[in-house]
Amino acid sequence: MVRVRQDFEKVAARLRLHELSAEGDAEGDDLFDARNAARFVDTYSVEGLRRVMDAYGLQTALDARGLGACTVRVGRDDAFRHRLELLLDDGSRVMDLRLHLQEVTLPSTVRARAPFSVVVVDWLLMQHPRRVFSTAHPRLPGQAFPGTGMGRQVHDLLVLLCRRIGRDALLNTPERFHLAALYRRVGYRAVVDDDADEVAAGVGVGAAVVDAVVEAGGAAQLSFPQVAWAVERGFVVVDGARYAYTPAPHLCVVSERAERWAKRLPQETKGNAHIVVDVDGLRRSLRDDPVDGVDIPR
Repeated sequence: MVRVRQDFEKVAARLRLHELSAEGDAEGDDLFDARNAARFVDTYSVEGLRRVMDAYGLQTALDARGLGACTVRVGRDDAFRHRLELLLDDGSRVMDLRLHLQEVTLPSTVRARAPFSVVVVDWLLMQHPRRVFSTAHPRLPGQAFPGTGMGRQVHDLLVLLCRRIGRDALLNTPERFHLAALYRRVGYRAVVDDDADEVAAGVGVGAAVVDAVVEAGGAAQLSFPQVAWAVERGFVVVDGARYAYTPAPHLCVVSERAERWAKRLPQETKGNAHIVVDVDGLRRSLRDDPVDGVDIPR
């Protein structure tokens, strides 16, 4: 089961639900009144979210990055799809988080398949609109601005959110290779059904190959951004074929119930894949079509 920082655990134990859900002008805390529509995942008011940002040090981290006080905006597409944005004065987004509360049936090695309550991360954007790409902050595929460097803190807060609202797990389908690698680094693993088409298609093995490609890139003396661009531009070969990342559902277990389920799943394996990173090809590609902050000197 995934663990979060000890200091975050202490803060979570101290904060009470009424502190997170209360409105500034509210008397009492009626979760079923009209104001519930303005609460993130039916729990956090805007004031409560600001309390979270202060208590867990996120506001301090934003200040240290020159982002200062952000406008907190919450909304929803329907009863189950929720959105949280942090906006600068000019409207630029620092964060855009979209969550979907779902009941899902997950694969199991036993016949009985009970539904699980999960938080699906439909979208998570974290960026620093006031920072430019550089060798210290290189561009990753799909980025319009550098990241904030706060991904681990936000991940821990999502785990605590799951616990707070009684959910079993976080579910995500990373759309790009480097996102899959980052999510797997903090405890996400592919959801593989041992009696479904995913196994025949090698989804479990393919998801685990993400880790092996990162390792192969490190062995070739490439940085993480360089490996990400090697995959993006087709300079990674796995077992003689050009490697193309295929998005696969990944799960981060939060509850003890989900942990018991996860232990029954077939284990991922990297297999014996032979991985080659064409460093010279990537170098030529970056010379012909440069990427901000990414270079491979001879």
